[in-house]
Amino acid sequence: MRIVDRILAISDVHGENTKFIKLLKQAAYEPENDLLVICGDLIDRGEENLAVIETCMKLQKQGAIILKGNHEQMLEQILKEMIDGENWHRYLSLNIKLWREKNGGEAMYYEIRKLPKEKLMEILEFVQGLPIYFASGKYIFTHAGGNVVKSIETNTEDELVWGDKSFPSCKAYPDKITVFGHIPTWLLYPYTANHLKNKKRRTEAKIWFDTIHKDKIGIDCGSVFCGRLAAIELPSYREFYV
Repeated sequence: MRIVDRILAISDVHGENTKFIKLLKQAAYEPENDLLVICGDLIDRGEENLAVIETCMKLQKQGAIILKGNHEQMLEQILKEMIDGENWHRYLSLNIKLWREKNGGEAMYYEIRKLPKEKLMEILEFVQGLPIYFASGKYIFTHAGGNVVKSIETNTEDELVWGDKSFPSCKAYPDKITVFGHIPTWLLYPYTANHLKNKKRRTEAKIWFDTIHKDKIGIDCGSVFCGRLAAIELPSYREFYV
Protein backbone atom coordinates (compact mmCIF):
# COMPACT_ATOMS: atom_id res chain seq x y z
CA MET A 1 0.00 0.00 0.00
CA ARG A 2 1.19 3.52 -0.78
CA ILE A 3 2.38 5.69 2.09
CA VAL A 4 -0.05 8.52 2.87
CA ASP A 5 -0.02 11.43 5.28
CA ARG A 6 -3.48 10.72 6.60
CA ILE A 7 -6.71 8.81 6.12
CA LEU A 8 -10.01 10.64 5.65
CA ALA A 9 -13.19 8.64 6.23
CA ILE A 10 -16.71 9.69 5.20
CA SER A 11 -19.95 7.73 5.13
CA ASP A 12 -23.59 8.01 4.08
CA VAL A 13 -23.34 10.77 1.48
CA HIS A 14 -26.87 9.79 0.35
CA GLY A 15 -27.07 11.76 -2.86
CA GLU A 16 -25.81 15.06 -1.47
CA ASN A 17 -23.01 15.78 -3.91
CA THR A 18 -22.80 19.52 -3.22
CA LYS A 19 -22.23 18.87 0.48
CA PHE A 20 -19.81 16.08 -0.35
CA ILE A 21 -17.61 18.32 -2.49
CA LYS A 22 -17.77 21.05 0.15
CA LEU A 23 -16.66 18.60 2.85
CA LEU A 24 -13.71 17.39 0.79
CA LYS A 25 -12.64 21.00 0.28
CA GLN A 26 -13.04 21.80 3.96
CA ALA A 27 -10.85 18.82 4.84
CA ALA A 28 -8.34 19.93 2.17
CA TYR A 29 -8.34 16.47 0.62
CA GLU A 30 -5.32 15.83 -1.60
CA PRO A 31 -5.41 12.54 -3.55
CA GLU A 32 -1.61 12.48 -3.81
CA ASN A 33 -1.07 12.58 -0.06
CA ASP A 34 -4.30 11.32 1.54
CA LEU A 35 -6.20 8.06 1.53
CA LEU A 36 -9.94 8.70 1.24
CA VAL A 37 -12.31 5.96 2.43
CA ILE A 38 -16.03 6.31 1.69
CA CYS A 39 -17.95 3.82 3.85
CA GLY A 40 -20.93 3.26 1.59
CA ASP A 41 -24.46 4.60 1.03
CA LEU A 42 -23.49 6.97 -1.75
CA ILE A 43 -27.05 7.24 -2.97
CA ASP A 44 -30.79 7.44 -2.16
CA ARG A 45 -32.80 9.94 -0.12
CA GLY A 46 -30.89 12.90 -1.57
CA GLU A 47 -31.36 14.62 -4.94
CA GLU A 48 -27.88 14.42 -6.55
CA ASN A 49 -27.40 10.67 -6.77
CA LEU A 50 -25.83 10.32 -10.21
CA ALA A 51 -23.55 13.25 -9.42
CA VAL A 52 -22.31 11.45 -6.30
CA ILE A 53 -21.66 8.29 -8.30
CA GLU A 54 -19.72 10.26 -10.93
CA THR A 55 -17.71 11.99 -8.20
CA CYS A 56 -16.92 8.66 -6.53
CA MET A 57 -15.89 7.08 -9.82
CA LYS A 58 -13.39 9.90 -10.32
CA LEU A 59 -12.17 9.66 -6.73
CA GLN A 60 -11.75 5.90 -7.07
CA LYS A 61 -9.55 6.39 -10.12
CA GLN A 62 -7.43 8.76 -8.02
CA GLY A 63 -6.94 6.09 -5.35
CA ALA A 64 -9.91 6.47 -3.01
CA ILE A 65 -11.48 3.38 -1.45
CA ILE A 66 -15.24 3.28 -2.03
CA LEU A 67 -17.10 0.66 0.01
CA LYS A 68 -20.49 -0.88 -0.65
CA GLY A 69 -23.40 0.06 1.60
CA ASN A 70 -26.88 -1.42 1.83
CA HIS A 71 -28.17 1.21 -0.62
CA GLU A 72 -25.59 0.15 -3.20
CA GLN A 73 -26.68 -3.43 -2.62
CA MET A 74 -30.28 -2.44 -3.33
CA LEU A 75 -29.23 -0.45 -6.41
CA GLU A 76 -27.36 -3.48 -7.73
CA GLN A 77 -30.57 -5.52 -7.62
CA ILE A 78 -32.61 -2.72 -9.22
CA LEU A 79 -30.12 -2.22 -12.05
CA LYS A 80 -30.17 -5.93 -12.88
CA GLU A 81 -33.95 -5.78 -13.21
CA MET A 82 -33.77 -2.73 -15.45
CA ILE A 83 -31.06 -4.20 -17.67
CA ASP A 84 -32.56 -7.68 -17.96
CA GLY A 85 -36.25 -6.77 -18.14
CA GLU A 86 -37.86 -5.58 -21.36
CA ASN A 87 -40.99 -4.07 -19.79
CA TRP A 88 -39.82 -3.29 -16.27
CA HIS A 89 -40.94 0.36 -16.58
CA ARG A 90 -44.51 -0.65 -17.45
CA TYR A 91 -44.94 -3.19 -14.69
CA LEU A 92 -42.85 -2.12 -11.74
CA SER A 93 -41.80 -5.03 -9.56
CA LEU A 94 -42.44 -5.12 -5.82
CA ASN A 95 -38.69 -4.74 -5.38
CA ILE A 96 -38.62 -1.44 -7.29
CA LYS A 97 -41.76 -0.19 -5.55
CA LEU A 98 -40.31 -0.89 -2.11
CA TRP A 99 -37.05 0.80 -3.06
CA ARG A 100 -38.89 3.92 -4.24
CA GLU A 101 -41.52 4.14 -1.52
CA LYS A 102 -39.79 2.79 1.59
CA ASN A 103 -36.03 2.88 1.05
CA GLY A 104 -35.40 6.35 -0.30
CA GLY A 105 -34.96 5.45 -3.96
CA GLU A 106 -37.54 7.82 -5.47
CA ALA A 107 -35.13 10.52 -6.65
CA MET A 108 -32.56 7.99 -7.86
CA TYR A 109 -35.28 6.15 -9.78
CA TYR A 110 -36.15 9.28 -11.76
CA GLU A 111 -32.47 9.96 -12.40
CA ILE A 112 -31.79 6.55 -13.94
CA ARG A 113 -35.10 5.37 -15.43
CA LYS A 114 -34.40 6.83 -18.88
CA LEU A 115 -30.68 6.15 -19.05
CA PRO A 116 -29.47 3.98 -21.93
CA LYS A 117 -28.67 0.39 -21.08
CA GLU A 118 -24.95 1.05 -21.61
CA LYS A 119 -24.95 3.68 -18.84
CA LEU A 120 -26.92 1.41 -16.51
CA MET A 121 -24.36 -1.34 -17.11
CA GLU A 122 -21.52 1.08 -16.35
CA ILE A 123 -23.10 1.97 -13.00
CA LEU A 124 -23.79 -1.69 -12.26
CA GLU A 125 -20.18 -2.63 -12.95
CA PHE A 126 -19.03 0.11 -10.58
CA VAL A 127 -21.39 -1.01 -7.80
CA GLN A 128 -20.57 -4.70 -8.21
CA GLY A 129 -16.87 -3.93 -7.91
CA LEU A 130 -17.14 -2.15 -4.56
CA PRO A 131 -15.44 -3.97 -1.66
CA ILE A 132 -17.41 -4.59 1.53
CA TYR A 133 -14.61 -3.75 3.94
CA PHE A 134 -11.15 -2.21 4.01
CA ALA A 135 -8.36 -2.57 6.57
CA SER A 136 -5.36 -0.31 7.06
CA GLY A 137 -3.11 -0.58 10.09
CA LYS A 138 -5.22 -0.64 13.25
CA TYR A 139 -8.34 0.57 11.40
CA ILE A 140 -11.13 -1.49 9.83
CA PHE A 141 -13.67 0.31 7.65
CA THR A 142 -17.12 -1.09 6.86
CA HIS A 143 -20.51 0.38 6.13
CA ALA A 144 -22.45 -1.02 9.07
CA GLY A 145 -19.98 -2.58 11.49
CA GLY A 146 -20.38 -6.32 11.28
CA ASN A 147 -20.73 -9.59 13.11
CA VAL A 148 -17.73 -9.58 15.45
CA VAL A 149 -18.25 -13.23 16.41
CA LYS A 150 -16.65 -13.92 13.04
CA SER A 151 -13.43 -12.56 11.60
CA ILE A 152 -13.88 -9.52 9.39
CA GLU A 153 -12.75 -11.62 6.41
CA THR A 154 -15.54 -14.17 6.91
CA ASN A 155 -18.40 -11.70 7.41
CA THR A 156 -21.00 -11.93 4.67
CA GLU A 157 -21.95 -8.97 2.52
CA ASP A 158 -25.26 -8.66 4.39
CA GLU A 159 -23.48 -8.60 7.75
CA LEU A 160 -21.21 -5.77 6.63
CA VAL A 161 -23.69 -3.62 4.72
CA TRP A 162 -26.71 -4.10 7.02
CA GLY A 163 -24.87 -4.70 10.29
CA ASP A 164 -25.64 -6.73 13.38
CA LYS A 165 -27.93 -5.33 16.09
CA SER A 166 -25.45 -6.21 18.81
CA PHE A 167 -22.53 -4.44 17.15
CA PRO A 168 -22.69 -0.99 18.81
CA SER A 169 -22.87 -2.42 22.34
CA CYS A 170 -20.38 -5.29 22.14
CA LYS A 171 -16.62 -5.44 22.09
CA ALA A 172 -15.34 -5.50 18.52
CA TYR A 173 -12.03 -6.69 17.07
CA PRO A 174 -9.01 -6.87 19.41
CA ASP A 175 -6.40 -4.14 18.85
CA LYS A 176 -8.47 -2.67 16.03
CA ILE A 177 -10.80 0.29 15.66
CA THR A 178 -13.81 -0.23 13.40
CA VAL A 179 -14.95 2.90 11.54
CA PHE A 180 -18.51 2.61 10.25
CA GLY A 181 -21.60 4.49 9.11
CA HIS A 182 -25.17 3.31 8.54
CA ILE A 183 -26.52 4.34 11.96
CA PRO A 184 -27.05 8.08 12.56
CA THR A 185 -24.85 8.91 15.51
CA TRP A 186 -27.68 10.26 17.66
CA LEU A 187 -28.93 6.67 17.81
CA LEU A 188 -25.55 5.59 19.18
CA TYR A 189 -25.49 7.92 22.19
CA PRO A 190 -27.07 5.29 24.51
CA TYR A 191 -23.97 3.14 23.95
CA THR A 192 -21.69 5.87 25.30
CA ALA A 193 -20.66 6.48 28.89
CA ASN A 194 -22.47 9.55 30.31
CA HIS A 195 -24.67 9.50 27.22
CA LEU A 196 -27.23 11.98 28.53
CA LYS A 197 -24.54 14.65 28.69
CA ASN A 198 -23.37 13.79 25.18
CA LYS A 199 -26.79 13.95 23.53
CA LYS A 200 -26.95 16.53 20.73
CA ARG A 201 -29.57 17.95 18.42
CA ARG A 202 -29.55 16.43 14.96
CA THR A 203 -28.24 19.66 13.48
CA GLU A 204 -25.32 19.40 15.91
CA ALA A 205 -24.74 15.67 15.43
CA LYS A 206 -21.13 14.67 15.97
CA ILE A 207 -18.95 11.69 15.20
CA TRP A 208 -19.50 8.97 17.82
CA PHE A 209 -16.65 7.39 19.74
CA ASP A 210 -17.19 4.21 21.73
CA THR A 211 -15.94 5.42 25.11
CA ILE A 212 -16.68 2.06 26.74
CA HIS A 213 -14.79 -0.41 24.56
CA LYS A 214 -12.77 2.23 22.69
CA ASP A 215 -12.86 0.16 19.51
CA LYS A 216 -15.51 1.82 17.31
CA ILE A 217 -16.11 5.14 15.61
CA GLY A 218 -19.49 5.97 14.06
CA ILE A 219 -19.26 8.60 11.32
CA ASP A 220 -22.81 8.78 9.92
CA CYS A 221 -24.03 12.07 11.35
CA GLY A 222 -27.34 11.77 9.50
CA SER A 223 -26.87 14.57 6.99
CA VAL A 224 -29.87 13.58 4.89
CA PHE A 225 -31.99 13.36 8.06
CA CYS A 226 -31.37 17.02 9.04
CA GLY A 227 -27.99 16.17 10.54
CA ARG A 228 -24.52 16.84 9.17
CA LEU A 229 -22.13 15.25 6.70
CA ALA A 230 -18.93 14.38 8.55
CA ALA A 231 -15.36 13.35 7.90
CA ILE A 232 -12.78 12.06 10.35
CA GLU A 233 -9.04 12.41 9.87
CA LEU A 234 -6.92 9.51 11.08
CA PRO A 235 -4.83 9.07 13.10
CA SER A 236 -5.28 12.63 14.44
CA TYR A 237 -9.06 12.21 15.03
CA ARG A 238 -9.65 15.71 13.68
CA GLU A 239 -13.31 16.17 12.71
CA PHE A 240 -14.91 18.05 9.79
CA TYR A 241 -18.59 18.89 9.28
CA VAL A 242 -20.85 20.55 6.73
